[in-house]
Amino acid sequence: MIESIRISNLGPLEAVDWAPKPGFNVIIGANDSGKTLLLKALYATVRSVEEHGRGDDARTFRQVLDDKLTWTFQLPVLGDVVRRGGDAGCGVALTLDGREVEFRFTAKARKGVGESSSDVARRDSTSVFIPAKEMLSMVNVIKESRSQQKFGFDDPTFDLVRALEAEPSQGKPPFGTARKELEKLIGGRLKEDTKSGWVFERGRSKYPVAITAEGIKKVAIIDRLIVNRTLSSESILFIDEPESFLHPGAVVRLLEILGILVDNGVQVIMATHSYFVLKKLMVMARSTDMSVPVLSLPGREVGEPFQADLRDGMPENPIVDVSIALYEQELDAELDREE
Repeated sequence: MIESIRISNLGPLEAVDWAPKPGFNVIIGANDSGKTLLLKALYATVRSVEEHGRGDDARTFRQVLDDKLTWTFQLPVLGDVVRRGGDAGCGVALTLDGREVEFRFTAKARKGVGESSSDVARRDSTSVFIPAKEMLSMVNVIKESRSQQKFGFDDPTFDLVRALEAEPSQGKPPFGTARKELEKLIGGRLKEDTKSGWVFERGRSKYPVAITAEGIKKVAIIDRLIVNRTLSSESILFIDEPESFLHPGAVVRLLEILGILVDNGVQVIMATHSYFVLKKLMVMARSTDMSVPVLSLPGREVGEPFQADLRDGMPENPIVDVSIALYEQELDAELDREE
């Protein structure tokens, strides 16, 4: 698991010093505050640790990291991600499974980092990034674009496609209770048909993913990652906006199901705009006395990231402020009607 994060001069982020916990961890902030950028930087680092030395891959950790950063950020020059005014360059340092992983690059960096950890032990687990956007209906396009080796979808998306294509394993899959609850939530399962491609199977009926509801596809992805054992008790699950395409009731159920994974060792790091996500996680945290760290990013505004814990209640943040403002507007409207 990720135990500490220290990042400087990454996009709009001047400095982040955060200690995630086992279980749920939440990143919030306005648009363009760097939430997705931070998630991608963390994912690229963790996956580089997991990929290097795997199978017959002879690349060094730095070579794997260079490729992963290039395909994750997809900038003409990697140094373009360095915060303006960050003369010292961008620095990333994680404590991962008790070991330090660090790298740094300047605004002049083209396709790789200037310095990085050299002695990095590979993780045997597989971590996953689930994007906010829908991608199942574009699987063939994603694969074809990457085959060109000059352009294509980013690595988090491409990695997810490859993870989904892994065949279901024999025997009882992990997180059995979570799978049952996922099937109840969406009423079926995601499968790869040799003739039709990806389909959503409900009972004896099969529906192409192109005409399957976006929310169902997002939830079905998690079920597939469980059944083919991509997700394990040592995995880190990065989720960008879990609320996207889901109505509030489904969001609440999804968080409860993710709670089963958390109870079995999966670390979840998510970015969200949703009051419902924060509120549900707060209820879960307070009812079980579970720490749920929150990192609120200031974005382009002056100020350092604000840290809180949902176990202590809802923190001050723009998401809650808007909800309170709407409630106050509703009260004012009702009072005006009575007058």
